[in-house]
Amino acid sequence: MVSKAENLKSNELTSVRYLNLFRLLLSFFFFSIIFKEVRSLVGISYTLDIARFIASLYLTTSILIWIVSLFVKKRTLFIGLFALILDLPFILSLTLLFNGLENGWVLLPVITIGSFSILNHKSFSIFAMPLLATSLLLILPYFLDLNFDHIHISSIFLYALIYFGIALVGIRQSQAYNLSLLLTQMQKKKVTNLAKINELIIDQINSGVVVFDSSYDILHINSNAQKIIRSQANKKLPMALIKSIIATPEHKKEFKTTLFGEDILINVATLEQGETHTRLLIIDQQSQLKKKSQQIELANLGQLSATIAHEIRNPLAAIYSASELLKESEKINDEDRELTDIIIHQVKRSNRIIEDVLLMSKNHVANKQDINLIEKITLFKKNYCLQNNKEASQLMLDLRVDSAFVTFDTSHLSQLLWNLTKNAFKHGVNNHVIIKVLKKEGDTIVDFLNKGEEFDSIVEENLFTPFFTTHTQGTGLGLFICREMCKSNNAKLEYLRQEPFHVFRLHL
Repeated sequence: MVSKAENLKSNELTSVRYLNLFRLLLSFFFFSIIFKEVRSLVGISYTLDIARFIASLYLTTSILIWIVSLFVKKRTLFIGLFALILDLPFILSLTLLFNGLENGWVLLPVITIGSFSILNHKSFSIFAMPLLATSLLLILPYFLDLNFDHIHISSIFLYALIYFGIALVGIRQSQAYNLSLLLTQMQKKKVTNLAKINELIIDQINSGVVVFDSSYDILHINSNAQKIIRSQANKKLPMALIKSIIATPEHKKEFKTTLFGEDILINVATLEQGETHTRLLIIDQQSQLKKKSQQIELANLGQLSATIAHEIRNPLAAIYSASELLKESEKINDEDRELTDIIIHQVKRSNRIIEDVLLMSKNHVANKQDINLIEKITLFKKNYCLQNNKEASQLMLDLRVDSAFVTFDTSHLSQLLWNLTKNAFKHGVNNHVIIKVLKKEGDTIVDFLNKGEEFDSIVEENLFTPFFTTHTQGTGLGLFICREMCKSNNAKLEYLRQEPFHVFRLHL
């Protein structure tokens, strides 16, 4: 729980400093009457040595309290409250020595009592300080050996009522202040939380967001904008961007410009805040917008392709069945039978394309389970070689670990192994593929290696793009589908070049 001293606001600290100054001046006034010139000016003089002693002690105490408050700032409030309690015996003693009950100086403790009630923030101060002041009024004359025959109890009672009234007003003000402080702190916490939420939201936005003032100083900027304009908060916008903003008419809220060789699209919004003009920039890179557009087009194309694929499947099945029946007929010659073989082959190829398209548009929900990867790959090699007439030496296993268990969808892993191995054989130059299994940085790594010439940069950039292929018989969907399956299983698929090998790496 935060202590009261930690919650003390600057106005309370200022009040304590003013009270320290008031105490210092008041004690100096009492002390100065020792001197003959001052006594004659104010018309009051000390008649007892004890008065001189108390005045000197009060001045010394006031100076010490002022010095301690300067150096012990963390305990300023505690020192101030303790000093206010000390003020009462000093002020009332000196007041009584000056016959203060008659000249009204006995009201000086009102300032002390009211200040204590306001700064203490606790209800018991309503009784504590007034009771102490009243008690001192009753007992100090006996300690100071003063003649109080001319002073009536009614006068002391009247002063006591004044003391209690001031304490009551002070504590009411203190309670109102406490409530106001509590509400302010709650509001400040809400505002701080909202500000953090806003910053988090802004940082999650894909577009760059920049808030700047009339001097083009950046007040807030998210991470995407920092990458685009290469600047940070508390700095100015790049000069090229400032020139573009100035050159754009105020009514035009959207414009294009070039920054660091990159085409960017900018939306400007002005937020009126008194005399200052705070403006907001929404920045998008043309390349990113193009990428988003391509993603939307691909999504639409995937849905359209799936619909068309479903419609084509039925007539393809009829063509395939008719071709098989026609091929078995005794009435056609060998030349026509070769033509039916071509039809059947092309129908099968078309069906594979349709299956790839349907697989692309399918939501790859993973049914994960623990798999012994070494056993899985060993069995896969045996089955692949049998079905594709490959020698065991053509598909080599390089197992760098004795055992490896992964959590993965079994059917997905089977299809990944099949597709990536088939892809490696198809694009390799020596009809040899290596599957390597190793551990790296906590991941189980499966590499598919085949020798081949280095890809052009445009090919490497688009390896996982749907419908992009370098093979005349390919659909360009195999690697895209493999990557989507990996994402469904919290895995990663990437391409590496390790001379002289092409490497497709699975992080499981």
